[in-house]
Amino acid sequence: MPHPLRAFDRRLVIVFFGAILFSTFGRAEQISTIPPARDSAYINPWTFNLTQYMWFPGVNGDFSAERASRSVDVSFIDISDESRRFPLGFLGRLEAHYNRLGFYLDGNYMNLQLKPRLDRLSNGLDSEMGLMDYGIAYRILGPSAAEILSSMGKMKTNWLEVYAGGRTLWLDNSIKQAGPLSDQRNFSASKSFTSPVIGGRFMVSFTPKWFVLVDGNIGGFGAQNVTLTASILGAVGYRTTLFNLPMSVEVGYKALHYNVDKGGSLETRATLNGPFIGLSGYW
Repeated sequence: MPHPLRAFDRRLVIVFFGAILFSTFGRAEQISTIPPARDSAYINPWTFNLTQYMWFPGVNGDFSAERASRSVDVSFIDISDESRRFPLGFLGRLEAHYNRLGFYLDGNYMNLQLKPRLDRLSNGLDSEMGLMDYGIAYRILGPSAAEILSSMGKMKTNWLEVYAGGRTLWLDNSIKQAGPLSDQRNFSASKSFTSPVIGGRFMVSFTPKWFVLVDGNIGGFGAQNVTLTASILGAVGYRTTLFNLPMSVEVGYKALHYNVDKGGSLETRATLNGPFIGLSGYW
């Protein structure tokens, strides 16, 4: 017959170790239900930026509409004197970035209305151009857009990215041609063209606030009768904030060339180039 004290001791030991196990598992369960602390260094991989520009280009090229044509070689100041409407180019660019991958949509509109030249058979020209660029970009060097946004204005950031996409160009040329008997005929044609575009751009920061941005692309390659289209942009920018929103102001120079519809009713070969000023917001 076992001694009653020894039986009591065994029960006491079992209860003691049971309490320890219960306490251990209870603490583990409690720890597992505590939500993890938010990482103070967390950076949202999604970022967006919107840029709006005003462009002041001169024009050099040949414009046609059906059987009529006109050659133009004028600076922006000359266009301002000759034009029936102040010739501004309005641009807007929207970008969305996820880590190193980016998506962009870039639109441009230009309205050129030149008065007839009265010193000879007079040709007046109205040319409207709508331009839409869109595609995918990938940042191959430097920090991602989210990392730049998190440290904007605090450190120098340099980066390089490449992109590929499409360019849709809409043209509407109207030429008023006067004859020797003061008779006047109007010729007009409009058409849109879509072609592939490849390019790259880079940014170099000289200080945390001052930077240089260069963007260049080329496209066409004969698609939809677009022989060649190309664009180059260079800008100096300054980073700041407005209403607690990160912003930057850019001043630079932009050139755009397009050669389309060779042999067609809307054959156009033109280069537009001139200064621009822009404002960008980031979030």
